[in-house]
Amino acid sequence: MRLLLLIPLAGLAMAMTPPAAAQTRATIVVAADGTGDHTTVQAAVDAVPSGNARPVTILVRKGTYKQQVVIPADKPNISLVGDTRDPREVVLTFDASASTPKPDGSGAYGTSGSASYVISAPDFTARNLTFENSYDEAAKGNSQAVAVRTTGDRQVYENVRFIGNQDTLYANTPSAATAARQYFRDCHVEGDVDFIFGRATAVFDNCVIKALNRGSADNNGYVTAASTELSNPYGFLIYRSHLTSNAPARTYHLGRPWPAGGSATARGQVLVRESWLGQQFKDAPWTDMSGLNWREARLSEYRNHGPGATVNENRPQLAPEQADAFTPQRYLAGTDGWNPVPRRPYPHPGHGLGREVLPRNDGWAAATTGTTGGSAARPENVHVVSTRAQLRAALGDPADNTPKIIYVKGAIDADTDDSGAPLTCADYAVNGYSLPAYLAAYDPAVWGRTSVPSGPLEDARRASYNKMAAHVTMRIGSNVTLVGVGRDAALKSFGLRINNADNVIVRNLTITDTSDCFPQWDPTDGAEGNWNASFDNVEVSGSTHVWLDHNTLNDGDNPDSGQPLYFGRPYQVHDGLLDVVRGANYVTLSWNHLSGHDKVTLIGNTDNPTRYAEADKLKVTLHHNYFEGLGQRTPRVRFGQVHVYNNYYTGGATHGYSIGVGFGSKVYAESNAFEGIAAAKVLSVFGGTAITAKDNLVDGAPADLVAAYNEANGTALGTDAAWTPALVGKVHPARALKALVPAGAGAGRRL
Repeated sequence: MRLLLLIPLAGLAMAMTPPAAAQTRATIVVAADGTGDHTTVQAAVDAVPSGNARPVTILVRKGTYKQQVVIPADKPNISLVGDTRDPREVVLTFDASASTPKPDGSGAYGTSGSASYVISAPDFTARNLTFENSYDEAAKGNSQAVAVRTTGDRQVYENVRFIGNQDTLYANTPSAATAARQYFRDCHVEGDVDFIFGRATAVFDNCVIKALNRGSADNNGYVTAASTELSNPYGFLIYRSHLTSNAPARTYHLGRPWPAGGSATARGQVLVRESWLGQQFKDAPWTDMSGLNWREARLSEYRNHGPGATVNENRPQLAPEQADAFTPQRYLAGTDGWNPVPRRPYPHPGHGLGREVLPRNDGWAAATTGTTGGSAARPENVHVVSTRAQLRAALGDPADNTPKIIYVKGAIDADTDDSGAPLTCADYAVNGYSLPAYLAAYDPAVWGRTSVPSGPLEDARRASYNKMAAHVTMRIGSNVTLVGVGRDAALKSFGLRINNADNVIVRNLTITDTSDCFPQWDPTDGAEGNWNASFDNVEVSGSTHVWLDHNTLNDGDNPDSGQPLYFGRPYQVHDGLLDVVRGANYVTLSWNHLSGHDKVTLIGNTDNPTRYAEADKLKVTLHHNYFEGLGQRTPRVRFGQVHVYNNYYTGGATHGYSIGVGFGSKVYAESNAFEGIAAAKVLSVFGGTAITAKDNLVDGAPADLVAAYNEANGTALGTDAAWTPALVGKVHPARALKALVPAGAGAGRRL
């Protein structure tokens, strides 16, 4: 009789477990300081057995890890994850270029060999990391230097940064005869020459793709160099992304087709779809490469927007009926139906007011592509500021139009230095300027009234103004959301300038007392002369898709009424509260509270129709704004199709008129309520010929504003502005506005 060998249960379990699985851990920790399982990423990868069948997470703690790493094709199901939501805190780097000699003396690395990371494993995920090639191109010369070379199928990269210069991201396949699908979501890729290149099927979904400035006035580089084989209908899809740059306008190409390895069957396929394109792109953005004519490749666009987007014969467009065949899902489906694209929009970290976008149909700023501001900002481009220096740093170079969210916490005073010490007008004065000396020099009894001031003191005034302007003016670039935190966020003495930008949101801020220490005396301005200041609280100039919502704008504790008289005229230190000028277009102003000011809002600043080509611009919507005790220009309009509805107006001692019908204007004013303002004083005409005005109330009673104006002035202002607004949010009856708007308009109200 044989004796049965009794095995302990624990031993039996081990005996029944396959050896590979016994060595596989669910999480492997990498920490440079030795507190994890390994100190290098490669060691953690080596610890994953070949043929791994279970999900394994390699968790990388904060730090910079310099090493070339290979994740081979026989190690699937790995997730490489940084241990924070900020990918800048986990940096995986190396610094080889194609021309760098190998340490073993066997020659140069070459393009493929320069990769900091080679990721060939299928079913691989990377999250919350930075992949970098830190080769110093500026110091050592231009050369290919790959951050990541991918060849695996069904790979996902989310909240990942790819940093380099030439050839940053090599999205490739194992061979020309095989396919590999790679999905990049909420990523950041930057470089200069061909910095997204290769043979893979790759989708870039809601990514920031930043083209770096190499200092050229003509050609700074190429975003893509796809080498898609003709047998593959899908190469690169850049989808609902932001293609940004600090390079000069029209110095970048979207791409060129790369016949990889001299392939006779490579015809790169790239579609840039529904994306924001910065100023850097040439009007003819595709070009040839290595003897392959770009027109023989498959390079196209579809419904892009931004200053670098246009349609012409050199920019092939996907036909609308083709759009359903070129979605992220169709690119990635392959033969197995793989679909890593979330059914709902991917939730950004830190959802909140800064991530909100203009609602659909909410006025002119919702036209065409809508207004999303900095909602696509990655974590490293979300800032909280509480000083002037922090605000300036967060805004950065306006030409660098990377999506940003800037939260303003508390009150920030522009009249402070970088240490926070207060500044006065005397701190800005240069070249011997003083107000008493200026008054003495240009007193009409001395200077006269027939010419504007000139000479050394006027030059000193202008130089002093320029010094102040450089300090207090804040320029907001494209793709920015500037938003106040809570009820007390304020910008005092700043001049906000949204100049030649696109896609900007400013919300929940008190913007107050933008005063000019150096107004100019002009004795020829009117019968008695006038003092003219040059700062607006907010100026929207030459910009498109701008939404200003729930802001409070006023002169704070420095009202015009408190200014002295010089030469018998008010010493005016304020200009406009909120101007929309110089061909700006697609602007919505909603739920703002404007008070205690004279000249409020200009829409269009010249009667010359050719100067800014404004005949089909200046499309602005004003709704649910509270215009309290203002003097004039609420608004004054030239040219624009301006929709004014559901605003609440109150009069005051300084009221002159509310809506100015200027040259070429097409104002459509409906369902507004005016209190303490005579019906005949609602309108004033400055060369305009017609306005549509309907369903408005004056002191609670229906009023025909055009008839009242015509009767009082003996004129024949027309009643048809010749257009009807189509982009309209919720319209409230005018009788409800007295209670609704003051309670809801302004910073900190009902957001």
